[in-house]
Amino acid sequence: MNERVVVMREAVVKLTQMLAGKGIHVTQQGVQAYVEQGPDGEPKRVNLPFIPDNASDELIAAIQGFLDHEVAHILFTDFKAAGKITDATLHNMWNIIEDARIEKAMAQRFTGSGHNISVTGKFFLDKYTKPTVAAAAKKGDVNGVKAAVMVPAIRALAGQQIFKEFMSNHPDMESAVADEVAKISHLQSKIENCSSSAEAVEVAQEVLTALGKGGGSGAGGASAPKKKKEKPAGGPAKHGEKPKGGKSGGSSAGEGEEDEDEEESGAGGSGGEEGDGEGEDEESGAAGAGDDEDDPAESEEEDEAAASAGDDDAESEGEDSESSTDGSSSGFFEALDKEIANGFDEAMSNLITNEAIEAAKKSDYLVFSKDRDLVEPLKIGSSFKSEMLKNMAEAVDHMVAPLQKDLERAISARSLAVWENGRRSGRLHSGNLSRLAVGDPRVFRKKHESTSKDVAVELVVDMSGSMGGSKIHTAAKAAYALASVLDRLNIKCEVICFTTGSLEPGIWEKLEEEEKLLGGKAGFSRVESLYMPILKQFNERMTSTEVRNRFGWLPHSGHMANNVDGESVAIAARRLMLRREAGKIMIVLSDGAPACYKGGPELRHHLKDTIESVEKAGVRVVGIGIESTEVTRFYKRHMVLNDVTELPARVMKELRQLLIG
Repeated sequence: MNERVVVMREAVVKLTQMLAGKGIHVTQQGVQAYVEQGPDGEPKRVNLPFIPDNASDELIAAIQGFLDHEVAHILFTDFKAAGKITDATLHNMWNIIEDARIEKAMAQRFTGSGHNISVTGKFFLDKYTKPTVAAAAKKGDVNGVKAAVMVPAIRALAGQQIFKEFMSNHPDMESAVADEVAKISHLQSKIENCSSSAEAVEVAQEVLTALGKGGGSGAGGASAPKKKKEKPAGGPAKHGEKPKGGKSGGSSAGEGEEDEDEEESGAGGSGGEEGDGEGEDEESGAAGAGDDEDDPAESEEEDEAAASAGDDDAESEGEDSESSTDGSSSGFFEALDKEIANGFDEAMSNLITNEAIEAAKKSDYLVFSKDRDLVEPLKIGSSFKSEMLKNMAEAVDHMVAPLQKDLERAISARSLAVWENGRRSGRLHSGNLSRLAVGDPRVFRKKHESTSKDVAVELVVDMSGSMGGSKIHTAAKAAYALASVLDRLNIKCEVICFTTGSLEPGIWEKLEEEEKLLGGKAGFSRVESLYMPILKQFNERMTSTEVRNRFGWLPHSGHMANNVDGESVAIAARRLMLRREAGKIMIVLSDGAPACYKGGPELRHHLKDTIESVEKAGVRVVGIGIESTEVTRFYKRHMVLNDVTELPARVMKELRQLLIG
């Protein structure tokens, strides 16, 4: 598995815990990146696409930087100050300056964020700015080129190194906006040294005035943009649209208080339709801005066209737009309005979504989300009775002492120190000195001591629905006996179970929307959460009453649902791999093949791949079939246990070989 993917997933989990107290939720679901905002424009939820195992380093870095950018908005943007802006053009210009300001503050507070944000900036320039400029140039749209270059130009003035390098490395783009940059160059110090969101509003007004966009652009002097015609309700949002439930492509923090304001300005919302993902279609995000607002009929027609547009959005935008392409002042401001209305957040969310969709289409195993996955000590229910543990103990306790002695003798014999003679280095051995007479330097010896006990063991118990009845009782007794023997031998051991949890409310509607984005891809392999209760942790002892009661409660817990073996084994393996012991052993007790909602053959392939990967990492894995031979299909080292009475003859023999073999 891509280690960077695992690290990123875990980082998001930690960040979620950090931001929970602020009322901000960070989720990893599906293939879309977006931000849900409250009435005041403040982000309430940041959703990242669940990163598939085959995700590229470029996508992982872009997601990390996008998340850091949104966290920066949460930590450093004054949403009350931003909410006072009533003019769309001013708001959009403010957003560019504010983005640079908060990213600088984020990099100063958190080590590593500067690198993440810089990598994301390069992703934006390569995937969005360059294609957008190329498309506008191909159409001869001078204003479109200028508008697309103004975002990196202003960010360069703000002192962001990646944008400064981009502008200096592209003299054609630099010359395209030379006049505009000259008009605002005297404001560079103010742009670079903004210290608050309110100050960024003032600087944004000065920038617009210097560019010749005067009058009506004040923070409080313009009337709020009029409401656009709403798109028909029902059905999933097309990629690039504002999804249902207040989702927006990016936070574009601090939009107006009304949804229609958000949609009109386009900043942070998903105002435009996403076409082929090449960037030029982002221009459609501000339909109705500028001079077009004077013609309601024309605005309505453009909205209808935007709602029904598909992959040819960019082409139709070029044909239908009435903006001048000859570099005139009015045409420049119209193009600039359309360009910056979408904002950095919106562009990045769409780019990440596109990249995530492409990675998902190539993935052999696709998970919808791990947000609800739970690994925790098994909670003992109120209906627990002491007889549950007593019956289990009576069935296996008499086996523990003999098994312990058998393993102790084997380990003791193996652990005897052995001297190996005839070595070229080590301790000088007088008995070998005669070799020197014939020029043989092998006159040393080394002492070898067995480290048989320097191992950690992970017992993994299938507690899916098919394990009901006698099977779960057999598995619980076997795990109890094995853990007891290992505990007496002071061999570190953990016992963890696996099944699935509840489905997220509204999951099927979400899946319908997400899977339409995947096109011909079959869909998600796993949509329900994983539930992995722990019976005994590595640092716990079997003498603990709480631990023993968990074993007794297991067959009666009622948590038995589906089984996603591949992911569960992977999670258990990662826990085992964190141990410092030199040797690592995993024993999986299961009765069958993986099975869950929507899962198909890919579940079985994933289990085989996971086991192979775990074994390559140095873990010795054995599958014990509980009253079933299914384990023979997946585990190279396997056996079948039909009754707990077979434990000494079969399982302990295998364990002895694993420990000392």
